[in-house]
Parts: sequence; structure tokens; C-alpha cells
Amino acid sequence: MKKHILIIGIILLVFLVTLACNATANNVSTAQPGLLNTQVAMAMTQTAMTNPLAVPTNTPKSPNTDPGLVNTQVALAMTQTAMSISPALPTNTVEQPNQPPSADEIKTLIDSSNILVYEEMAGYPTYLPYVARALKSVGGHHTYVGDAMGTFMDQLNSGTKWDLIIVAAEARKAISGDYWTELKNQVDNKVALVAEVWYLDKIGGGKISPFLYECGVDVQADWQRVPGDDRLKFEMFWTDPNSPVFNTPNRVTRFAASLSDPTLVWYGDIGDLMKLRSGSTAKILASHASGQDSSSGLITSCMDGRVILQTFSSHDYPTNDMVALWQNYIVYTLTNHFLATH
Repeated sequence: MKKHILIIGIILLVFLVTLACNATANNVSTAQPGLLNTQVAMAMTQTAMTNPLAVPTNTPKSPNTDPGLVNTQVALAMTQTAMSISPALPTNTVEQPNQPPSADEIKTLIDSSNILVYEEMAGYPTYLPYVARALKSVGGHHTYVGDAMGTFMDQLNSGTKWDLIIVAAEARKAISGDYWTELKNQVDNKVALVAEVWYLDKIGGGKISPFLYECGVDVQADWQRVPGDDRLKFEMFWTDPNSPVFNTPNRVTRFAASLSDPTLVWYGDIGDLMKLRSGSTAKILASHASGQDSSSGLITSCMDGRVILQTFSSHDYPTNDMVALWQNYIVYTLTNHFLATH
């Protein structure tokens, strides 16, 4: 009789502990460890109470040992153990988004950049190579091939990881066809590109067309000049005077006229006016027509600022301003290249 009273007392104690845990759990989320512990303890108690323990046959059984009492004691010990162990809770790790590089980091990246340069005017001693001059103020490693077209193609196919490629095809030789297939492949790999190419009316339907399509521009019209033309007719307007292209690192004011020196001025085909395709995200930065930012383009940016197309001859405009503008092109496209790749 005493044993039965003891069993009932222990069960009542377990029941009271369970009630206390449930009362606490009512004040917190149902996912609290206390409630989980209590549920586990109750399950373990019920299992122990309904499954008598096997007693080894070679162990003498005490006359005072009651199997029910043993089961109750084991259940109580299991309850206390379960109540004292906190289950491991899942850890929710929130990934932090990549932060864009700072201005100082961009400068460091530019100072270690890898730049491939093709400049046709290197083969004309009469003319100052503007790109070569501009590169003197830009850090990084410069692979300058001058007007060596074969070497330029070899470098494009070399497997070198370029950050920026410059094509200054001012003499309008033969940077067309397969060159533009390779250049598009490079740009699609987020390499920056600055291209002075002002004969697009001649090659726009060739292998350059996928590149122009991706850039979001078309040739609007050929740009012509005849001897005796007023140089004021060849002005251009900045559609966004605050753009870094005209302010970083150099402040470059708009070109109000072309040069008047007949030894430096080109005649006949002097460039191309560009227009944006429907739905294009490209930006015309300099236009031949005031207030036009979707047509009459002469400086166009596309592919998130990693590409600049200049569709006029650099040597038609003042030397110092053009060298400064080339420096800006380089910094602008490299900055956007590193923002896209870091």
C-alpha cells in the first residue's frame, strides 16, 4: 500500500512539473525550448511507464523491489535529464550583400589595371598620339601596340585578362570584321572598351552589327565636311554637363567648333551621328544637336558605362581638351568595369 502511495506521489509530482512548464510556455512562443523539453519528458515518462524494464535473470531480486517503483524512478530521472538539456536551435545566417568598392579602392584597382591599346596615329609622325599622351597620367600596366593590327589581334586572343581595351582607329584602316567579334566577346566578359571609330556607316552592317545591337545604337547619318565649311558648323553639346566623362579627373568644356588649321582638319567623311535604338539603355553624352539626347550622337556610353563610342576624329578638336577627355574616358570606363566585377 505504501508503495502504491509513493508511485502515485511521484506521478503527481511529474504532473505538477508538467503543469508548471505548460504555464510558462503559455507566456512565450510555442517554439520555446521549455515547452519542447516538457513534451519530450512526458513522452519519455509515458514510454517508461508502459514498458517495464527487463531484469537480468542472474541478478537476485530483492523482495522489497517493486517493478512499478523502478519504472517510476527511471521515468523521473529521464524527465529531469530532458528538462535540463536545451535543444540546439537552428542558426539563421543572413548573407550580407557585397559592398561596391570605395573611391580609394577604385583608384587602387585602376593603378593595377591591365590595358590593351591600339592607336593608329602612332604610325603618323605628323600627328600627336592623343591616347599615348593621356595614358601618361593613368596607372596600371599598358600594352601599347601602336598601329600593329596583327599584334593587336594576337593580344585579343592571348587569353590575357584585360580590364580595358582602347581602339583609336582614327586613320580608318581596317579594324572591322573579326576584330569586332573578338571585341564583343571581351565586352561580354565585362571588359571595358573605349573605341574611336568614325566609319560606322561603312561597316555597320558587318560583323560589328551584333556589338552595336547590344550597345543599343544605330548609325543615324554620315557626317560630312567640304573645304570652306564654317568650323562653327561642327560644334557639339554635352547632353549631361555633370557627367564624370566631362568632369573626372578633368573638367572639359563643350566643343564650340572644330579646328581651323587646314593641315589638321579632315574633309569628306568626318564621322557618324548615332541614334538610340528603341528601348535602349545607352546614353548619348555629346550630341551635334542642342537638346538631343537620343540622336545626333557623337559620344555614346552603353553597357552600364563600361563602353564609350566616339564617332568623330580626335584631331578635329583642340589637343589639350582631347587629351583630357581621353583621360576621362579611361577613368570612367575602368570605374564602371570594376564596379561590375567587384
